[in-house]
Amino acid sequence: MKKVFIALLCMVFTLGAFAQAPELSKKEQKQLQKQLKKEQKAEQEAAQAAIVGLMVEHQRFVLEADRLRDKTGQVVNVSSMINFVAVDSTSGVIQIGSNAYVGMNGVGGITLEGNVGNYKFTFIEKSRSYNISFTLRTSVGSYDVRMNTYSDGRADANVSSNWPGQLNYEGVLVPMINSKVYKGTSTY
Repeated sequence: MKKVFIALLCMVFTLGAFAQAPELSKKEQKQLQKQLKKEQKAEQEAAQAAIVGLMVEHQRFVLEADRLRDKTGQVVNVSSMINFVAVDSTSGVIQIGSNAYVGMNGVGGITLEGNVGNYKFTFIEKSRSYNISFTLRTSVGSYDVRMNTYSDGRADANVSSNWPGQLNYEGVLVPMINSKVYKGTSTY
């Protein structure tokens, strides 16, 4: 966040200097400003893509979901602080929660913790995205997780098990250190 602020501050001073330059016409100034913005946006996108790549490769991320979708396609907007899929190297957590009531896990839902196995990912060059798959083995069963994450940090995960049904998490992939999620008490 500091880097973005510093970059914006530099841009303001730079643009102010260009605006005072008498040898540039207004059209040239606008073109120069447009070019500067384009370059800064490209730098920010490259930095975000590098962060996403590191998270995926090192198996350390949290998908903070702001929407959940069931197998029939019904979508519910949820709090990203209590609805997430987290992977921390060899361990993982899948949690759903609700602000409306208190459930078994203390956040109105279910919290499943376990070991991550069969972690695999592939990078899709054309769409600049990653396909990730792994199994979360918990005390109540195994859950197959299939994720798609894009270089801008958007992500979705499909969680399924031997029980009939599936749940899709849609949100943003963030580094574990920057995550603001609240993990409830492990349900089982």
